[in-house]
Amino acid sequence: MTATIHNAMLKDRYHILLGSFLVAAAFWFSVTMSGTFRAHYDVPLVTGRMPADLALETPLPQTVDVLLEADGWQLLFINAAKQLAYEIPGAQMRSGIILTNRGLNEMMQLPGGIKALRAYPETLFVSVDREITRRVPLRLEGLSMQFKEGFGLVREVQLTPDSITLRGARSVLGQIDSWPVQAKAYTDLSIAIAEDLPVKDTLRSIVRRDINRVELYIPTEQLADMWFRDVRVLVRHLPADREVLLERQTVDVSVRGGVNVLSLYSSDDFIAEIEFKDIVADTSGSIIPSLQFPAELRLLNIEPPAIRYTMRK
Repeated sequence: MTATIHNAMLKDRYHILLGSFLVAAAFWFSVTMSGTFRAHYDVPLVTGRMPADLALETPLPQTVDVLLEADGWQLLFINAAKQLAYEIPGAQMRSGIILTNRGLNEMMQLPGGIKALRAYPETLFVSVDREITRRVPLRLEGLSMQFKEGFGLVREVQLTPDSITLRGARSVLGQIDSWPVQAKAYTDLSIAIAEDLPVKDTLRSIVRRDINRVELYIPTEQLADMWFRDVRVLVRHLPADREVLLERQTVDVSVRGGVNVLSLYSSDDFIAEIEFKDIVADTSGSIIPSLQFPAELRLLNIEPPAIRYTMRK
């Protein structure tokens, strides 16, 4: 019983000591934080609305290093609330030099009791040009595709939309012919893929875009080979005073494509053509026809590969 009472008294003593320490620490922290301090902050740089006909040619830094002076509590709270900003009025956004320490406190619009002492860099170089709008095609970056055996593309990969409208300085947009879309690697593809992709955020501070995301479509199907028989052969641009007799009036065509795509076509969707000027230039007596066929298909073979002919007036 005596040991139990002794342990309880020790436990109460520890609680009293801990409580006293915490009160003393809080008092010390409160007194200390009431003093004046100086601290550096990376302050976001923001710009006001620029004149409607102007745009930046080169980006400004995203932040400005500012030395602030205030009591500890103010610095602690303003940092936690992330209320700081260094704002350049739009009227000042013309080609030239901005001295960041000129009117520093007004640029930052600080609460009472907080003073801005110094900003770095001390000089900002601003370059502007006439603002224009331009529409350019989108391009995929980083796209890699691997298909399961027997599968493949039945058409070209598509982006929707396939172009983007940009707004920025004439000198900047004049060097841009396309805009990147961030793609990725796809493996073991056996079905069509439709996925939203982000438009790359390059030149964010000087070029504005009308879209942020696009849809990628990878038209994947099981592939098959198929013959289309009796495709007609035509002689193009034949003069009225000439006649060309072909040994064969038709050819057979072998193609590869998606099983669903192949079922949509017949021999009437293929045309074998021979240009009369090619016959005139030929010295062998036989000529290889060119084939017009659906873009979703890949040509494998033509039988016969060349057609003998006779030309007469």
